[in-house]
Amino acid sequence: MDPMEPTPSPTRQDNPGRVVSFASAKGGLGTTMLAANLGIQLAKKGRRVLLVDAALTEATCHLALGMEHPERNLGSLVHKEVQEVGEAIVEAPVNNLALLAGAPDDPEVANMAYLLKQKIIQSFRELPFDYILVDSGVGTGSGTHSFLLAAEYPVLVCQPNAPSLEAFYRFIRAMLHRLLLECLNKRRYQALYEEIGRKSPLEGLWESKEAGREELEAVERALRDRRFSMVLSGLRSEKEARLGKQVEFLIRRYFLFPIHYMGWIEWDDQAEEAARSLEAISRVHPLCPFSMATERLANKVLKEDRQAEEFEGKLTFKPFQELNAYEIFDVPYDTTPKDVQAAYARVLEPFMGNSAIAVGLYDQDERQMIRDRLEWAYRTLLSTGQRKRYDEDLMSEGAMEPGQRVEEYVESGGEGAQPEGEPEGEPTVDDPTSRNGRLESILEEIEAFTGEEIRRVREAQGISVEEIVSATNIRGWYIHAIEEERFPDMPETIYLKGFVKQVAQALHLDPDRVLADYMERYGRWLEENPP
Repeated sequence: MDPMEPTPSPTRQDNPGRVVSFASAKGGLGTTMLAANLGIQLAKKGRRVLLVDAALTEATCHLALGMEHPERNLGSLVHKEVQEVGEAIVEAPVNNLALLAGAPDDPEVANMAYLLKQKIIQSFRELPFDYILVDSGVGTGSGTHSFLLAAEYPVLVCQPNAPSLEAFYRFIRAMLHRLLLECLNKRRYQALYEEIGRKSPLEGLWESKEAGREELEAVERALRDRRFSMVLSGLRSEKEARLGKQVEFLIRRYFLFPIHYMGWIEWDDQAEEAARSLEAISRVHPLCPFSMATERLANKVLKEDRQAEEFEGKLTFKPFQELNAYEIFDVPYDTTPKDVQAAYARVLEPFMGNSAIAVGLYDQDERQMIRDRLEWAYRTLLSTGQRKRYDEDLMSEGAMEPGQRVEEYVESGGEGAQPEGEPEGEPTVDDPTSRNGRLESILEEIEAFTGEEIRRVREAQGISVEEIVSATNIRGWYIHAIEEERFPDMPETIYLKGFVKQVAQALHLDPDRVLADYMERYGRWLEENPP
């Protein structure tokens, strides 16, 4: 049993090399492949790299490098066949890359003594490498967390699906409890547990009236000493990669945890073939999507190291109900309507009823409350009159300086919207005559009313989404979902039919034709995606 002595804080000044650790909530996510191939990429760029296989019960880093299991490994240290960590290191079949292999079949390694574990961690600061990459393993055991938190750059790996994300959030909660345990010591942690044992350990601690100033400073220092990052793995398209920023947003707001989305790893047929053949992917297929993705991550590691910026510490966020409209979307006060629309779509998606991104974090009532708040912010910022009045209220409250407000308030009714006060003259694209001609042209082109065609008709008429909301009482996110054909986000079919007909009527279209065209596409999607 660990005595729960603090894991040595990974100070940059004392460490000639950078320690990057990797962990995931469960196996099969490619954590070992990521660590091994990132090591290859850094070694190819001329850095001296050590790969440490600290996945004590599932050590497979040697296989990811295309090696047989080395005779010298962590077991050599456990059984005192060697005395120093450096003596257990072997060269890998890649220039500038070395390996401290695990010993997965050795029960004594799996139950490694605490003092030996600390000796290995301490050695990271003494070994002659530019980068020490540590595969910390999977799960919420103390061994995984000890090696993970020993690094300056802990990297957490997950996949963008509900089972993986739910486990990922549990992993983060457990890791934060472990971090607090090490910072506060076991007695103080147990004394404060009732206050910090809620959904977010950090939120509970920051709000605690019992925690002392030195204890709070110790936790903030532990966060500031590390740059926590996350990587999405197993992606098949770049489109899925956008989920990373949404997951980052949720984690930072829900857990008050300063994590950063580092990037994604694509999985492709060449990578699969190399993995089955026990070959190092980035070595035998350097130009496959997987290898290119790991090279991007290697470049990001090198860039962040050169910048040497101070890491984040304590995060504080107001509850959603207390955020102003700009804070909700995390946009500046002079943001454009186009940027508001983009932010609305990005922030809204995790809180849709069937979104997997927020699984295990928010219940249905909480999601509804957040969606209502997002809808209010969206309508406020996209209506010129409402936004002007709202900005004046913010300035009167001292929340906004006059110089921060947008220079020109622009109507959000479509691509050709004009700034307020546009001088009269030749007809513009937003002139009614010109607009009618454009609408007639679009209607002649339409063969079937898809979501995209509905959007084109709306914009050609200069009608904004919030105007349809006002006319129909349909929530704005459903109108966006209809236009973008986000079929998984649709309500029950009976409600969808009503929404489509109301939107068509608001756009002065034949509701029966629009409904027939749209529901035909929706029906095909249902056939291809049965519940």
